[in-house]
Parts: sequence; C-alpha cells; structure tokens
Amino acid sequence: MSRKERLCCFVVLALGLLAGQSIAPPASAEKLRVGKAVGGAFPFIFVDVGQRNGIFRKHGFELEISAFGGGPRVVQAMTSDSIDIGLNSGIDLVLSIKGAPVRGIASIATRPLDLGIVVRPDLAATSAADLKGKKISSNSPTALTAWTVREVSRQQGWGPNGIEVVTMLSQAAWPLLKTREIDGISTDLGNAMMGEKRGAGRVLVRYNEIIRDVQVYHVSATDKIIRDRPDLVKAFLAGWLESLAFARANKDKFVSVAVQVTHHDADVIEAIYDPMMPLMTFDGKFSPKAIEALAQSYLDLKLLDSVPDMTPLYTERFLPGS
Repeated sequence: MSRKERLCCFVVLALGLLAGQSIAPPASAEKLRVGKAVGGAFPFIFVDVGQRNGIFRKHGFELEISAFGGGPRVVQAMTSDSIDIGLNSGIDLVLSIKGAPVRGIASIATRPLDLGIVVRPDLAATSAADLKGKKISSNSPTALTAWTVREVSRQQGWGPNGIEVVTMLSQAAWPLLKTREIDGISTDLGNAMMGEKRGAGRVLVRYNEIIRDVQVYHVSATDKIIRDRPDLVKAFLAGWLESLAFARANKDKFVSVAVQVTHHDADVIEAIYDPMMPLMTFDGKFSPKAIEALAQSYLDLKLLDSVPDMTPLYTERFLPGS
C-alpha cells in the first residue's frame, strides 16, 4: 500500500471514530445583567472597561450592560428582576428603605467625582461663594445633582436654599443658559467641559474638590441574586475591583473605552481621569462616616422624616477577602 493510500485509510478511520462520538458544543459564558444609572457616568465606565478587556470573562461570565435614565429606574428594573447588579448613586439606596429588594455590596466613591456646576460664560462669578441667589438647574429635585447644589449652599453658610435649584433635564437647560433664564447647570463634568469647549458655558465648581465623605456611588445587587447566586455576586466584585486596578494602570485603555461610551473628546476624558482616579474606592469597602452623611442627605432632600438605620442597606461580605 502506497503512502497516499495509507493516509486515506487513516482519514477514513478517524472520521468513522469521530462520527460515533457525541461532540458537545462549547459552553456559552454565563450572563450577568448589569444596569448603570447613567450610561456615560465616569464612575460606572469601569464596568465597560472590564467587559471590553476580558476581565469579567476571566471570572467566568459575560456582562449584559444596560443604561437607564436615572437611579430610580435602575432600582425599578432590579425590583422587576430585569437586571441583577446596579451601579447607582447612594441617594437611591433610600428606595431599599421603602421596600425595594436591593442592597449595596460595594462602595465606588465617597465624593461626587464627575459632577460640577457649569455657568453661563458672562456670569460675574469666580467661585462657589458668588452663587448666592443664583438659579442652578438639576434634572430632579431629589437627584444627586440637586443635593450637591444644596450642600454647596450650606457650606457657604446660606442654608440649603441659598442657591435656587430649578428642575429640568440637562438638554433643556443649555438653551435656557444661553438666554440667561438660568445661571448654571449642575451636571456631569464631561458635558460641562464639552459645553465649555463650545463656548456655551464655563466650569465654575468641581464638587469633588469641596464635597467629601458621603457615600455618593455604590454597586448594588438584588436580594434574589444574593440569595440564589452568592458565588456570582462575589465573582462580579472581584472582576469590578480588577477593572479599577486595570484602568488605574492603563490610562490609555480607559480613555479609549470612555470616548466610545460617552462620545466626549479624549482631552476632556483625560482631564477628568487624572483627578478622579485617586478618589475611587479601590477595595470596595464602605466608610461609616460616608454612610452617616448619606443618611443625613435623606433628611436634607425630604425623602425621609428621620435618620434611618443604614445597617440593613449594605454589606461587605462579597468583597474579596471578606
């Protein structure tokens, strides 16, 4: 038998053996549904960084990431079992007091990292001290962007209402800024700085420079996934913290993803990245002082009549090493 004939016999035999075996298809990665209160919020972009750089896949699952128009909608989606994990502001933990089956599982930051006040270009103001009586917009009277305005007013000694909070969506606020019907917008620094580049406004206040030690952002999980899949909750937090560390060590990778997610210019992203990164909570642990300040904010925003017991609202048991 020639070499060619022997090779043909071997191929036929091998195909025959394979035909008699059941070849299982590759297992698809497990999906974890994650919701962001605001799609382009800088403290939440780390989940996109981890997903696009294969970090969560290393921990055994893929993410299905959704963006919502505000924290209450994230909690609503978690309550209806549409998502498993939420990236949200601390203020929305108040909904857990009111019955939402959601609990905080990691701190993201204890300062409003990516928020500030942009004012109209011609406003005669050089600092927060010049904002008394001015009209500053927020997208909701109970939003984080409203609380920060009131906190600035308190710090200046004017009480919570020394600066007037006007409720409207950010998209509607920019035209009113141009016509001088409002004096400024409490918004994310990305939009504020892009507006500044267009000549539509001027960034006057960066909240992270003057507001600290309050539980501003957190990761939350539904009671259902905590009960049924604690292993998956723990794996997510391991991937989350690894994504933070990766972004800190790879600024270019963070900027690349953030440009795609936010559609802001790279120089704007870089200008926010540098002061923001050192302020992230890299171990995920909650600060008792920041939690206490968060509880007080519920009274300031008239969400509750008394300071609540915050203990049932969060846990650290899923953090690595806990």
